[in-house]
Amino acid sequence: MNRRSAQGVTLVELLVAMALAGIVAVMVFGWMGHASKVSHASQVRDDREQDLAILRDALFQDGTFGQILSVSGKELVFVRKRDTSIDTLRWSLADTGLSRSGRRFLPTDTIGSWEIVPRITEVEPGTDPWSLLDKDLDGKVDEEFLNRLEAVEIRVVVRHRGFPALDRTVTDTLRLVAPARGPG
Repeated sequence: MNRRSAQGVTLVELLVAMALAGIVAVMVFGWMGHASKVSHASQVRDDREQDLAILRDALFQDGTFGQILSVSGKELVFVRKRDTSIDTLRWSLADTGLSRSGRRFLPTDTIGSWEIVPRITEVEPGTDPWSLLDKDLDGKVDEEFLNRLEAVEIRVVVRHRGFPALDRTVTDTLRLVAPARGPG
């Protein structure tokens, strides 16, 4: 038996092995941290997409199964029959957000700007629909013109935290459309 194998491991060999084990541990923990951030960002993105889907669905359902009572630059009012009751649903826009009868949508977003744009049939391209629908200039679609509405579009510019959970802000433009006539 030679002398080297009888002594075991030298201190230098032990230090090299520990350094290599440390490097591998740092790489593994770094990968785990990255995977955790990616998973969190994916969850946040999925939650936001679900919130947007709920928002779009609620507005579309109100337009499809209800009827528009009034349209102004900041508010849409629908009446919707449910079983034996009639609900009045008020969609409103403000600096604090977009809400439906008091329920706020996209609570973590900041509203940059918004507008409600009525869509009407038989209009020349580039014509401002408000000039045709608001003859008394009170900021609301006149009642006699409500039957000309095809749909109402809400355009909202929102700012929210970016993905993957970075400290940067992302600006999105949301276009939400409610049909004007439903069976309701």
